[in-house]
Amino acid sequence: MIVRLEIEALAPLAFPERKPGTQFNRSLDYIPGAAIFGALGQILGKNPANLPLLRAIRCHNAYPAYQGDLWVHPLPATVIQPKGDEKAFDSLYQRVCWEQQQPAALIYAPTSSDGRPWEAAGAKFYSLRDNAIAFRKVQQRMQTRVGINRRRGIAQDERLYTVLAIRETMLLESSSQHSDQNHGLTKDTLVPTRFLGSLVIPDGAHHTVVDALHKITHLGGRQTTGLGAVAIRTLSPEETSENLLERIDAMTKRFRQQAKLYQDLGGNPWSINGHIFTVNLLSDAILLEDRWIPTQEFSTAQLKAITGIEATLIRSFTTTKTVGGYHTQWHRPKPTNIAVSMGSVYVFKTKTPLETKDIEKLAALQHDGIGERRQEGYGQVRICDEFHLRNIL
Repeated sequence: MIVRLEIEALAPLAFPERKPGTQFNRSLDYIPGAAIFGALGQILGKNPANLPLLRAIRCHNAYPAYQGDLWVHPLPATVIQPKGDEKAFDSLYQRVCWEQQQPAALIYAPTSSDGRPWEAAGAKFYSLRDNAIAFRKVQQRMQTRVGINRRRGIAQDERLYTVLAIRETMLLESSSQHSDQNHGLTKDTLVPTRFLGSLVIPDGAHHTVVDALHKITHLGGRQTTGLGAVAIRTLSPEETSENLLERIDAMTKRFRQQAKLYQDLGGNPWSINGHIFTVNLLSDAILLEDRWIPTQEFSTAQLKAITGIEATLIRSFTTTKTVGGYHTQWHRPKPTNIAVSMGSVYVFKTKTPLETKDIEKLAALQHDGIGERRQEGYGQVRICDEFHLRNIL
């Protein structure tokens, strides 16, 4: 069962990637699932009977959103844009089909009309409005605080420190249709900073978890200095039902069209008899090979072990990063892991079309996630992300 969350910032928020940190260390631009999981654990953990529930919960990251957004995802790693331009284009179909051509020395490297190479769009968040890309981001500002002498409980001389925190409000630029008629000036709107996230919980635990969510008043670090106040609301499930087979069919059809285009231009034919689908990482994922070796590849063997689907990994678009964390109650750092960055894309191809049972297994994979520490938001995946399917479905 999935519970959708809307989190509104009532004060600046700080989510440093590691603690203790240095001054001017930026906060994460989103609310990590580990912060939500830790806050739930403080409430539900008081009752030992809730420990099995905590092990089964999946707290997904909450990403910055505007009013009216149904969801927000990180941009796939296949997104590129002309240098200096904010327009985003998906290179998935062109690049994968291009790399199927021979000789292997052919490199996919699009350039602008003046010869400047296109570049990766980078780590951004997006939503779709009227099938158009709408980027989402937060604004951060410096927060200066004074250190407190723990023995005397008063301000300590010469102990000022500064942190970068997410603003509790964001400034939205209004469209030209809302501009001042008399002066031609565009009015800006100040709105609360919001985040959209979700929880995966066992059936029958909805009432217990929702009650605990409504008791959460603070998230993140520096809470003793006035940061971290939030208001959490649960949202109704999305009204639109998801047809995973329709999404996979649409992606496969688009791959066939691109392969045929290259063949018509004189390239080598590439037959696609089965299905092609992507596994997109909506959060960082900690993947292990043989249950202990860090890896950045979600391999064919791993997919088969989880779903039983026979498929070939034909391309992966990944980067890695180091992730850690901090136990607030224990005052100890969490283990450091090598993780695959959110936005990474794995492209799989099957020899024969997927059957109904295979689609059900992929839906379960999307529901459960992959890798380690999934309770803290790691390993959230999406089969055939919406960015790849816009203007297709």
